[in-house]
Amino acid sequence: METDLIRKRKPDRRRRHGRLAFAAVAGLGALVCLAGILWGLALVFPKHMSPVSSGWQRARNFVGFTVLGEPPRLYYLDMEKNGQFYRITPQDRFEVTYKDEFIVTGVASDDLRGRGITVAIDGTGRRNDFRVLMKGVEFVDRLMKEGAAGGEYRIHVRYREREIGSIPLKIVLLPQDWLRHAQGLASERQQIESLRKAIAANPEDGGIRKALAGIYHRQGMFKAAADEYERVARMNPRDAGALKELARLHQSQKNYPQAAKALARLAEIQPDDAPTFVSMGNVYGAMGAWTKAASSYRQALRLKPEDGKVHFLLGRAYESDNRKKEAIDAYRTALSKNPGADEVVAALANVNLKAGNTDEAIRWHKELIKRQPRNATAHANLGLAYGNAKQAGKEMENYRKALNLNPKDPVIQYNYAAALEKSGKALEAAKHYRKVLELRPDDADALVRLADMEMKHKNYDQAIRLYEKALPRMEKKGPLFASLGFAYGELGVHKSSAENYERALKAGVRDAQLHYNLGFAYAKLGKRKEAITNYEKFAASQPTENVLNILMDAYMREKRYDKAIDTAKRLLKTTGKKGRVYAGLGRAYGAKGDTDRAIEMYREALKYDREDDAVYAGLGEAYERKALYREALKAYQTANQLNPENHLAARRIPALRIRILQEKHGGGE
Repeated sequence: METDLIRKRKPDRRRRHGRLAFAAVAGLGALVCLAGILWGLALVFPKHMSPVSSGWQRARNFVGFTVLGEPPRLYYLDMEKNGQFYRITPQDRFEVTYKDEFIVTGVASDDLRGRGITVAIDGTGRRNDFRVLMKGVEFVDRLMKEGAAGGEYRIHVRYREREIGSIPLKIVLLPQDWLRHAQGLASERQQIESLRKAIAANPEDGGIRKALAGIYHRQGMFKAAADEYERVARMNPRDAGALKELARLHQSQKNYPQAAKALARLAEIQPDDAPTFVSMGNVYGAMGAWTKAASSYRQALRLKPEDGKVHFLLGRAYESDNRKKEAIDAYRTALSKNPGADEVVAALANVNLKAGNTDEAIRWHKELIKRQPRNATAHANLGLAYGNAKQAGKEMENYRKALNLNPKDPVIQYNYAAALEKSGKALEAAKHYRKVLELRPDDADALVRLADMEMKHKNYDQAIRLYEKALPRMEKKGPLFASLGFAYGELGVHKSSAENYERALKAGVRDAQLHYNLGFAYAKLGKRKEAITNYEKFAASQPTENVLNILMDAYMREKRYDKAIDTAKRLLKTTGKKGRVYAGLGRAYGAKGDTDRAIEMYREALKYDREDDAVYAGLGEAYERKALYREALKAYQTANQLNPENHLAARRIPALRIRILQEKHGGGE
């Protein structure tokens, strides 16, 4: 019994294993039956049974993996991106940008325990990326280095080093990626190439174009930069940033009309932006369009009336437009907004000086000196104001203070020299003009003043040297040409004299004396026609006795007797020496063949001067032509008595005596 009892408590092992095997076979059979039923239903009702068939497929795969040793299948990955959860199948595509962070948190496969499963993502270089945090920017940067416009990686799932499936990983490149990549490049040339590629991939992205335009600007490729900003503005006419940069670019290149156009477009989309109108004012000012500049500054002040700086700019525009009263008012307002602005005080001082408001100029220059005691220019301008007020002592005092503060300022030296010259201290003035030239050798004003002083002292060679050095630097060259013409004429270099007088006339000098001087030079050169032409031009505005006599003699030499007669008649109106004029008329009428008028004019001449032998000789000649031999002899004899050297009278007296005797005794020739 003991034995029996022992056997009851310890069942037979073979019997237990048999029962387990039977249970396993029964379970497997049941599973197979269930799978068969599900498979049959999926065939009959495919639409309604797809989840069931999927489950069947997974069941089949699981059995194949666990019982038959087949490789496991991959069904999906569980992933987390930026705090959100995703389930990604091999038929899906997982997209990542530079700002994303993601991680593979789970793998669904037939290997339920997952002990043999690994995840490897292209490009990481790791064997297993399962549950490793990934940063999108690393994938983006890798693609940028490869020069790709976009790319796909894959997430590979392996079971014991054998790949069982993969899922596409799409790396999406954004415009910002190209910008980051460009900024990270050491060479701006490389940055340009990178951004050009970005534009090729994103042609409508204004941000990339503006970044490229900025690099173009820094590289000095101004046209390319302007073209990019223009494209952005065309794509988006309300892009204020592009228009601002376009205006700034044109302004930096002094292409002010284009800058003004860009700012006008900007003002249309930002009508309440005061800085835009200030920029417009600055551009118009650079163009010299001061009326438009003032209008722009007023528009800015309408939007921001308390801006003292803009009131100052408005004053400067008015001053440049020669509207000194408005400038003074604007400067006063600017000073009220910003009482500590020394530049406004200086502007008030200077504009009052220009306007001739001497007392105000003195007042504001004193205020400026009070604020800036060592301002040499302020002392010099105060000296100029005192000079205008006829206070020579204070004028010189302030010039000396200015020179003590800044002896190397050529403007102060020049103004002091001019004051000395005005006060009659020519030698001392010349000394300071020369100091100006030591500081600024090409100072045209100092050269001209010294040349003028040399002219007064008849140092014509020195004057010519100084004038010719000043010429290239003078905007108004006409007066210098005239001075050179005179200096060369005084030296007897008439060809150079005539050339410079002609240049003066071409340069616009309207001085009748130039024509007289030019006529004289041409006469000396033997160019009678050119000489007469210029004497005539002089006589047209200034019919002096001298030039009319010159013209009359010239007309007589050229046998232009009518012109000589007209000129003599003009002389009668301008001179008190009428005897000589009537004598000239007598000669002209005689040469013309009008003997009666010649006799009349000679007789009229004798009423004013009975001691002129030439008049008697001319009268004798006229009588002789009329066959009035006795009257002719008498006239010749009077001429001979007045001047025995009168050759005409001496020659004709004997001949006429013979003629008269012949007539008396009935003879003849």
